[in-house]
Amino acid sequence: MVTAAKKQASEERVEQGRQDLAEQIASAILVPVDVARRVLPENGLPVYLGIGALALVDLIDWPVAVAACLGYYVLKRSKPAEPSAISH
Repeated sequence: MVTAAKKQASEERVEQGRQDLAEQIASAILVPVDVARRVLPENGLPVYLGIGALALVDLIDWPVAVAACLGYYVLKRSKPAEPSAISH
């Protein structure tokens, strides 16, 4: 019986360690997103015009411009996730 309790306690520690690691990784991944949300303008017009101008003069291809605009739109419209919601 003692070994089963020790094994269960060990498994619980491993699971808690995995959850802690997942939270740390999620926090590290979300740092650039949080910085971008603070730095980029609320009004997306300058960003969209800039990306459009880059595509117009062929510095970037139009699929890249569309992807950048969609990424900016999603970044500005999505709400930050709660750290506890990520691990569950």
